[in-house]
Amino acid sequence: MKKLYTLVLFLISLTVANSQSGALDTSFGTDGIVTTVISGTYNYTTGTLVQPDGKIILVGYAGEPSTYKVAVARYNTDGSLDTSFGTAGTQIIPIGAAKSFAMDVALQMDGKIILAARTWDDVTGDFAVVRLNDNGTLDTNFGTNGITIVNNGSDVAETVAIQNDGKIILAGFSDDTYSAARFNTDGTLDTSFGTNGWASTQFDTSLSFVRDIAIQDDGKILMGGFNITMANRFEMSAARFNEDGTLDTSFGTDGKVWFNIGAGNDFVESVAIQGDGKILIGGHKWISDLEQRHDLAVVRLNSDGTFDNSYGSSGVATARLVDGSNYTAAMILQPDNKVVLAGSTVFQGEYNMAMARFDAAGILDTSFDTDGMVSTDINGREDYGDAITLQEDGKIILAGNSFTGGVSEIVVARFDNDILGLNDSTVNENQIVGFYNSDSKTFNVQSETETIKKVSIFTISGQGLATIDNNALSFSTDVSAFAEGIYIVIITTNNNRSNAIKFLKY
Repeated sequence: MKKLYTLVLFLISLTVANSQSGALDTSFGTDGIVTTVISGTYNYTTGTLVQPDGKIILVGYAGEPSTYKVAVARYNTDGSLDTSFGTAGTQIIPIGAAKSFAMDVALQMDGKIILAARTWDDVTGDFAVVRLNDNGTLDTNFGTNGITIVNNGSDVAETVAIQNDGKIILAGFSDDTYSAARFNTDGTLDTSFGTNGWASTQFDTSLSFVRDIAIQDDGKILMGGFNITMANRFEMSAARFNEDGTLDTSFGTDGKVWFNIGAGNDFVESVAIQGDGKILIGGHKWISDLEQRHDLAVVRLNSDGTFDNSYGSSGVATARLVDGSNYTAAMILQPDNKVVLAGSTVFQGEYNMAMARFDAAGILDTSFDTDGMVSTDINGREDYGDAITLQEDGKIILAGNSFTGGVSEIVVARFDNDILGLNDSTVNENQIVGFYNSDSKTFNVQSETETIKKVSIFTISGQGLATIDNNALSFSTDVSAFAEGIYIVIITTNNNRSNAIKFLKY
């Protein structure tokens, strides 16, 4: 068979955008927007990702308040439902005898879909992890018929991450305390993690709640959320654990940080880790009780948990779309280290989906729309942004829900977006070539002068799949287990120079 090598290389230079970043992409759905009712009166989105083949997965819950069930949908690249998935593009999954909710989603290297879910009977709940085949059916080789339910008290799962070895971490809170459980690849609880499979920590005597999780290149696990002090004040917080589930005492104070960035209650909704190890924490800060005013906010910490004072104003960047409530629900870190916060605004009874983008220095990026901020209204409805991800071409997927006629519909919007990158002249500047070999199913890198120290592979939506140390001019790794689609590879050389390479696995 004839060999076919795919080579696309990134250079840190501004690409030419066909339209304004932050503008709705009218080639998607109807004028850039798709709405869907999966089941019943209320349909909510909590998480989204883009598969390597460009298809878009949304997870959440749907039905009636007394009988909510896990809901999943998959869309083609044009916004139409993918009828090869589930039942005509959607899937309802009951978990246990109680209500059930999917809160986050991740993708395995083989294309199987992992849901972070939870049960709730109005008194107590359990963690649940679900694995779906690519067609949306439950993977019966995982857990019990595709589902594992575990408990460590009253448990609320919020988020999921997959380690390089394929083990799955669900994080949230147990009895109102930071908590995470780790699962083996077959869905069993990994009892080598923490205490009998669970890792947890308290912030003094306060209540604490994990909202998001990220895994560092070295395998350490970062959890971000908020805690409530004895004085009933909400603080931003984060904790870092070693790979075995013990607290990493090199971070903050005994593995934890907690702080306020304003004069009142502050909340964390998302965390991300830059390639240099710096930590981004996205949320919102209290401004005033008048109209419950809040500002979108992102904090950058050094890898040891101290504030990075070179970012924004003393480590903090904020955005105000309206003189009312500006709430963050999710965050993405672009390959060029720009940050997009996504959520909602509320002002004088008007509810809109919202985004704000900051540059790598923590300044509102005026190339995004015209002032760094975007507000989206869907025909005068009550609209909320809840999840965000990136496509392979840099376009932004913002998902949430929209109320009309007493029914809450899932809403997906796609926005044009520029990202620093995409220029083949990287080959000549750094003399590094990367390519996929379709015969051997390997990804390969060759450098003429600089030693390749580390190679990290990500899905197009930013999920880390592998980080491999290297100390040579060449590199090769087997990617036969990867699902077909597009991947991003970050190559770090001995000169601490980073090169981003995009390759197509087929």
